Amino acid sequence: MLGIVFASLYQLNIGVYPPVDFLVYRYASVASWLGEDIYARNIFGELLPSAGLPFVYTPFAAALLSVTSLFAAQMSFVLWTTGCLATLAFIIGACLPQSLPRRRTIWLALLLLGCCTTVIAQHLVWGQINLFLAGLCLADFVRHTNGRWSRFVPKGVLIGIAAGIKLTPAIFIPYLLMTRQWQMAVSAIVGFAGTVIIGGIMFPAMSFTYWFSNLWQLSSKVDLGTQFASAGNNSIQGAAGAIGHWAVSPSKVIVIVVAILGLLAAAAVFRAGQTLAAVLTVGMTANLVSPVSWVHHWVYLIPAFIVLWFLGRTRTRIFVATAALVLLIHGTDLGEHMLRNGTIMLAPLGILLRESLLLISIATIGTFFALRRRTSPLAAAVLSQLRLEGRPART
Repeated sequence: MLGIVFASLYQLNIGVYPPVDFLVYRYASVASWLGEDIYARNIFGELLPSAGLPFVYTPFAAALLSVTSLFAAQMSFVLWTTGCLATLAFIIGACLPQSLPRRRTIWLALLLLGCCTTVIAQHLVWGQINLFLAGLCLADFVRHTNGRWSRFVPKGVLIGIAAGIKLTPAIFIPYLLMTRQWQMAVSAIVGFAGTVIIGGIMFPAMSFTYWFSNLWQLSSKVDLGTQFASAGNNSIQGAAGAIGHWAVSPSKVIVIVVAILGLLAAAAVFRAGQTLAAVLTVGMTANLVSPVSWVHHWVYLIPAFIVLWFLGRTRTRIFVATAALVLLIHGTDLGEHMLRNGTIMLAPLGILLRESLLLISIATIGTFFALRRRTSPLAAAVLSQLRLEGRPART
């Protein structure tokens, strides 16, 4: 596995990028338990930049991320990476039809290919948390309402916990309200409120700083000062920043429109019976409208490609294969290289590749919406299987 390779190289102190995001989680959680206000300044530590890096997650996240300091840094990172890979395997498995021939072989092949994409490779290299958050949200949607765990942890609570770690998953709450999934919406709100209360009890002063001050400065902290308009930020506002600083403020109107359209599209896809496609639409919309969406934030693209492949036909699959190829050749970095070092003739292609995650997500959402009432033969077989098993007949 690519992630295990990176983790092992780091364990052996071979010259690779240090997992700075993972180290920020580790150092910040330790500092919070020592009574330090981790929002008052950057986080400093071994292998981090001399200027330090900010901790931008919630006080509840600081408490939860104490798991990163249970062992020595290198061993903890190996375990963290293994957990990321296991979560990616779960996400891919949740999207594959149960009746698919040679399902295990395809599952493993997709896991290996996924690790080679720019999204997952960067996620593993930096030791990011987004796969865990996506896994929590998807687990809430794919598990049975009357399952063993659902009796103790109602559906929706995991979404609330994910939002309580990092605010982005909170976009699923208005989606649940729009689609009248009232019980899940209430559970998500209660789960989120619970994380706020727990964080407040554990770190009262720090919680006050975060919710009443730091929260409103997250964009300026996350963009690391000079990276907002870089190829790494593929959000709408990031693309606007690449045009010019003057374009960022007007782009906020576009962000509001896209957020509304994305949620409406997801609701329409849900009403057509494509539940998983609707959930992934919401996940991609979150990345589009977030001020900063680094490459490793776009983890919903991987399951979206899988679902789209089985829902669509030849033209749709050509699009999926082309989009997946762009991720495999690390299109954002390649596009940036073309714009900086290529000829003027390559500039249009460079722009498309540089903003490829944004453009692919918009196209994927549009395709989900267009295919919401169309079912491929394989998807129809899956729906029939779900009905026989007594599960909700939605993919």
